[in-house]
Amino acid sequence: MSNRYAVILESGSVLPERELLVSEAWGSVPVSYVQDQEVFNECSFLDLKVNKWEVNSQWSSKQDLEPWIRIEKLTDEGLEEFLQQDGCRWSLDMTGKTLIIIEMDEGGGAMDDMLLMRLLSVFHARFKVYSCSDGIEKLSDASFPTRQSVSDRLIKCE
Repeated sequence: MSNRYAVILESGSVLPERELLVSEAWGSVPVSYVQDQEVFNECSFLDLKVNKWEVNSQWSSKQDLEPWIRIEKLTDEGLEEFLQQDGCRWSLDMTGKTLIIIEMDEGGGAMDDMLLMRLLSVFHARFKVYSCSDGIEKLSDASFPTRQSVSDRLIKCE
């Protein structure tokens, strides 16, 4: 996976439920998902994919792969293990916090990047969001497309 981002949740923070997250990010587009618990706040992961070909059938011929976006929640031992493996890049105090790692499968195009950024905007409205490419960098508001621009591009197959 590439395009890695992190969301830091303070102790007691609650994530929006999956339906609200998807609706705020992309509207009423068809989405496939896999999660390990019925309630999103109890999940350790959620995989999402916008089914672009259901919005416009031209996507089937334009793009072979439809990458998944993985949302992984790290707490307690999982967070400790992650910080030990990737700790040299993290100078933030993570005591009592939850770390959400968001990544997109490789093979996506510009539209997939827009979908990812739009999803990140929902997290950004509530929490601190960081890019984890070459280092840890806080994302700014200017990084996010509007839901309408994403919808228009999905419909037009751009």
